Amino acid sequence: MTYKELLQTLADKSSANYKDYLQSKIDILLKPEDELLTDKVQQYKDASTHYEKKFSAVLAMAKNEEELDQTVPEEEINAALK
Repeated sequence: MTYKELLQTLADKSSANYKDYLQSKIDILLKPEDELLTDKVQQYKDASTHYEKKFSAVLAMAKNEEELDQTVPEEEINAALK
């Protein structure tokens, strides 16, 4: 996997998470009595922060390597996708 592919994977995961986050906020309006939805919103919000940090870290690595098409070491891929 290249840095470019890893960044795209993280962007895709972040995008899907953000969609779910917004949907859960809508669900709260539709079902205000469902207390679990508040927890879901917080989980999605926390995941967004997590993905943003991972994306920034991989982006910094890619800038240091100065090549987006360079292969990412396996341990870095595993750490980024945790």
